[in-house]
This record gives sequence, structure tokens and C-alpha cells, in this order.
Amino acid sequence: MELIKQILASFEGTLPKDSKTAAAIARGASPEEISACATEEGLHALAGALFEACEEGAEDGHLDNSERVAGVLAERIKEFRQGLPPACETARLIDAGASLEAISAAAEKEGLNALATMLFEAEQEQGRDSA
Repeated sequence: MELIKQILASFEGTLPKDSKTAAAIARGASPEEISACATEEGLHALAGALFEACEEGAEDGHLDNSERVAGVLAERIKEFRQGLPPACETARLIDAGASLEAISAAAEKEGLNALATMLFEAEQEQGRDSA
């Protein structure tokens, strides 16, 4: 369930307050219902991230290993990258395969809060896994 919470937190500031998706999150709906609302409202990045997390077993909080989390994270970064202008520093760092820390710092500096939050949480998760 932790990965689901992280995904929802990473989108928190980007959702319209009056959307079905925001309402579903606020009432504690299942990840599947939130994903369905997000799909209906065209929030495909959120729907995809939730779907993949559910497919990997994240709804039970039992991901098999950190490689699966890394795969989900890589997909999310790729989705964010598609929406970034090529000239921005965050895009250049993603394209260069920079560290999560460097990408996160650039995203924060450029006001890409959802991406920065997601990467920050991934960095913390990696720190816990290696401890």
C-alpha cells in the first residue's frame, strides 16, 4: 500500500480539486476505482501508475523486490519526460541518465513538484532498501 500512497502523493498537487479522481482519493476509494476515475478524466499517467502498482502486488504492500519498484519508477519518469520541453534541465538530466537526486533537484528548482516529490520518495525508499 505504501507505493500506492506514494503515487497518489506525487499527483496530489496536479489534480483538479473538483474532479472525480480527487473525490475518490479523498474518500479512500480502492486503487482500482481511483484508476478508473483517472482514466475517465484523461489522467492517464496516474491511471497507468496505479494500474502497474496494482499489477505488481503493491496494493497488499508486498512488492517482490526493489527491481519492480525501480521499473515502475522508470516508467513514471519516462511519462513525465514526454511532457517536458527538451530545453529544460530536468529533461536533459533524464535523457543523460543522471541520478535520481540530480533529477529531483532540477525538478524542484523548475517547479515540477509532482516529479520532485516522487523522486524524493524513491530516493528515501532506496535508502531504506540498502540499509
